[in-house]
Amino acid sequence: MNQLLPFKLGEETYALELTEIQEVVENRSVYPLPSAPDMVAGAIGFHGRIIPVVDLSILLGFPTGPRSERLIVLTDDNGPVALAVDRLLPVLNVDLLQGILTQSNSEADCIRAVLNWQEEMISLLDLAQLQKTVEQLCSKTGG
Repeated sequence: MNQLLPFKLGEETYALELTEIQEVVENRSVYPLPSAPDMVAGAIGFHGRIIPVVDLSILLGFPTGPRSERLIVLTDDNGPVALAVDRLLPVLNVDLLQGILTQSNSEADCIRAVLNWQEEMISLLDLAQLQKTVEQLCSKTGG
């Protein structure tokens, strides 16, 4: 069994495996970063470090709206970065081998698999591709 942290972006449900997450933090002040691209919401202080906050809704092309007050901080292997999402959902225990419907073959896609979990489609993020996408967008804008 795998533990997933699902979250909403618009009406869509996405998830990360708990092993990819260092911590979920609440009520942090996000400080703006001058000349950063729109998808970079700013930065937070996290255990003595300054880490960027990526707004996943903007990065993945969803409409802007209210965001959760909680941020997902990724493990150092995947960051250091915090992700802003619309709404966090309760942790799920899932057998990934039983639920995978499709795997993405597109290098530009930030989704590594889609699950059907209790009649709901959940997209698992591909953090390596997400990181490449963020780096490419930041280098284009000089951020």
